[in-house]
Amino acid sequence: MSLVSLKELLQEARSRRYAVPMFDVSNATMIRAAIEAAELENSPVILAAIEPDLVGNMIDYWAGAARMGAISAGIPVAIMLDHAATAELCIRCAEAGFTGVMIDASAESFEQNIAITRQVADLMHRRGVSVEAELGHVGDGQSGSGEGALTGQAGTHSVFTEPADVVTFVERSRCDALAVSIGTAHGVYTTAPRLDIARLQQIEEVSPVPLVLHGGSGTPEDQIRAAIAHGIAKINICSEIMYAWHHTLLEELRQTPNLSYWDATACLAPYQAMLKVMRSKIRLFGSNRPETE
Repeated sequence: MSLVSLKELLQEARSRRYAVPMFDVSNATMIRAAIEAAELENSPVILAAIEPDLVGNMIDYWAGAARMGAISAGIPVAIMLDHAATAELCIRCAEAGFTGVMIDASAESFEQNIAITRQVADLMHRRGVSVEAELGHVGDGQSGSGEGALTGQAGTHSVFTEPADVVTFVERSRCDALAVSIGTAHGVYTTAPRLDIARLQQIEEVSPVPLVLHGGSGTPEDQIRAAIAHGIAKINICSEIMYAWHHTLLEELRQTPNLSYWDATACLAPYQAMLKVMRSKIRLFGSNRPETE
């Protein structure tokens, strides 16, 4: 296999009713873990960076590692920018070899969201890059609601996606995938979310493009399965990966009397912890395939 477009991966997932995992991976070690997990499970995978990962010339280092891993992988790999705020960053990522970008104008008005997404879609499509947009708004927490409060963050409230707006938005914005707001939130949940599966079903019935679920970390497994069964073709995972990495690394460092030892040694257990999370998500999402397929 090799480097493929986001659009190609998600169309296949939608038709076969599984979700492709998108892992936010901040460095070369995390990139390697995501590809290894996907190869062990025989699953497609999406490697994603957020803007803080790409500050300055880090975009060249990150993209270089991701492209090298993708090209040599035995499974399909897409490389994407997660939650871009500007067209300029999308262009830089496209030029660095990304095959998908997510432009997030979901906090803007409906018309402004369409305009910003359409601008990015026009710029990206001529470069062969897929575009994900967000309709509604997946917030950073819903204090007291039980549907996505985040630890230690006031956050922004979610605005659920209106099914009646989906066709107009997709047709006018020309996005290739649509992130929907149905009850998840970004970050670490203090109480489990309750997904609006009935709303999702209405959206799936009219959507011209594959659907995406943000805030997948910590969402109960039965609700993840229900979301996939009703049209979700891509699920984003970040917080659980970062927790596995940092928590295990912290424990390793606490147990080490002399901190001046090799970083590669210190990272062995964190790598395995992260790999375990990634493999479990792949199995939950149903994207792992028998070798005979």
